[in-house]
Amino acid sequence: MNKVVKVSMIGIGIVTALLVAALILFVFSFDLNDYKDRISSLVQEETGRTLHFESNLDLMLFPSLGVELGGVNLSNAQGFGDKPMIEAASARVFVRLMPLLGGDIRFGHMELDGLKLNLSRDAGGATNWDDLVGRADDGTDKPVAEEGDKDLSLEIEGVTIKDASLVWDDKAAGSRFDLHGVNLTTGRIERLKPFPVEAKVEFESARPPIRGSLSFSGMSSIDFVNNQYEQKNLRLSVSAEGQDIPGGKGAAELELQSMVLDLKAEKMRITGLSVDSYGAAIHLDGSVEGIASGLRKIASTATIDPFDLRKMLAAMGLDVPVTADNDALTRVGGMLDLIYTPGTIQVKGLQADLDGTSIEGSGRVRKSEDDPAYLVRLNVGKLDLDRYLPPESKEEKASSKGAEASGTGSDRIVSAETLRRLNLDIEARLEELKVKGVRMQNVKAEIKARHGLIRISPVSADSYGGKISTGATINAMGKYPKTDLIIGVDKLDIGALSKDVSGKASYAGIAHFNSAVSCEGDRLPALLRSMNGKVGFSLADGVFPGVDLMQMAKATHERKDTNSGTVESASSDSTKFGSISGTGVIAGGILRNRDLEVKTPGLRASGQGAIDIASQQIDYLVKVKLTPTAKGQGGKSSDELYGVMVPIRVSGDLADPRYWVSVSE
Repeated sequence: MNKVVKVSMIGIGIVTALLVAALILFVFSFDLNDYKDRISSLVQEETGRTLHFESNLDLMLFPSLGVELGGVNLSNAQGFGDKPMIEAASARVFVRLMPLLGGDIRFGHMELDGLKLNLSRDAGGATNWDDLVGRADDGTDKPVAEEGDKDLSLEIEGVTIKDASLVWDDKAAGSRFDLHGVNLTTGRIERLKPFPVEAKVEFESARPPIRGSLSFSGMSSIDFVNNQYEQKNLRLSVSAEGQDIPGGKGAAELELQSMVLDLKAEKMRITGLSVDSYGAAIHLDGSVEGIASGLRKIASTATIDPFDLRKMLAAMGLDVPVTADNDALTRVGGMLDLIYTPGTIQVKGLQADLDGTSIEGSGRVRKSEDDPAYLVRLNVGKLDLDRYLPPESKEEKASSKGAEASGTGSDRIVSAETLRRLNLDIEARLEELKVKGVRMQNVKAEIKARHGLIRISPVSADSYGGKISTGATINAMGKYPKTDLIIGVDKLDIGALSKDVSGKASYAGIAHFNSAVSCEGDRLPALLRSMNGKVGFSLADGVFPGVDLMQMAKATHERKDTNSGTVESASSDSTKFGSISGTGVIAGGILRNRDLEVKTPGLRASGQGAIDIASQQIDYLVKVKLTPTAKGQGGKSSDELYGVMVPIRVSGDLADPRYWVSVSE
């Protein structure tokens, strides 16, 4: 037995010596440079390109078997200039000896220095690599992998890339992008095993002019067999400056827990993505399907941490909205679930916080043949819109008032063509709403629009102890939109309303109002001048400002012997009343009333006249009769009472009317 072992050991030693001698003889007799011309010829035959070696190829044996080459370049495609498409200053590739003896190729450390990629697209859309990746099948039979073939098992000790660059010149889009100073290092690369990656890149764009830098680090893994790539614990920092960068200069920090890219299934899954830029941070988890063959679906959950929108807009060099409240838009955040499929964007589970106002909802945008269809559902908490409206100066108020009075406003509200394209289904609920000082609760609104027919109904709210209900229908099938509007007000405390709107309780009383009107047009003056319909109103137990009917009647009676001049009311005057009621008819934008009835202790009054709704001008006559105060609120109507009738004229602007009496009249 010992003799057999001894002979075997001697045999192994002799074979090993022969292999070492053969390997040494091969290394010293084999010259890679003898194959440079053959390699170049094969490249020329297969691609039509020229592969040029600028120096000798060196074969290295120790510490690993490898090849070192100096400068090498590959010529550009025809029509893209003389500059090489690919060139490198030097490269080193090593193969581990022991696995190689067993028929397994495992690379050592790979080094690449001075790599330059010049990629471009011409004005016609052709790229300078089309001839390399888009070559037609030559018709030859391809070898078919047999069952049991060994899977590709790529192992690389590590990769180092120094001072690489890439130029992308897109003449079709009129843009140019340059990556330079690219430095990358990796750890040991094995299938299904993560390896560290670090990289730094500087970039510059001529069209548009942008420059900046980027650095990242993380753990990567590659599975060439299943075409899968995974990135974990990625940290990326980027900074850029240029006239097209918001604010002229910006920076962003990105962190990623995991990204799995499955090229075979064409899916990508992202977990724990966080992006922080311009003072705002967004967190995202999601997936993408259809990466190469065509996007099929995107599903994501996004969360935005509360941030100051005003500061972000200022940092981005954008206009910061002028708002009545300087603290408005300083706390904005929320989350949503988003699903995209071709032709549809769907938002689920929207939860937002706008300066303390909670907003919940969902929505969907569906692309149709003509225009997209929108479905929106919103539930809003307490919203003060006055905080976000710009403060109106006295000059702006006067200018707006003058335009309304003259009827010169010409801005189109909305065209019939735009309305015909609308496809809406909107429902909104607000717990509380404040706008222009008016406060409302339990606000509900529904808007449906399709095929040029828009229904805004019901719209309702609780307000100042009463109820407001409105509804509108807009028919945009003709040249100009036709609008039908219904408004109902029940038990509204106008005293509290007046105080909130103007800051003082000039008016008082409980109001009831109803109207049904129609109009036609796409501009405000046309709408007001074409208005037709009916109104009815009544007020109880209140105060009417701007005129003291009792005092004017008495003053007129005292001056009846002069038979000349006028009696005017003072702006500080007011009339307390038990009730005011009447109806009106609107025709051609003119509201006419013939049955105004005012009842108050000491007088009765009736009235008739007209209001030009477009110009806001009023021409009205109030007939006042003094009555014994003992008759009280429930007495006879004015035409049944004895006394001197005093004709009080009302003229001028509806917002600031003039009350006067002609003594001679």
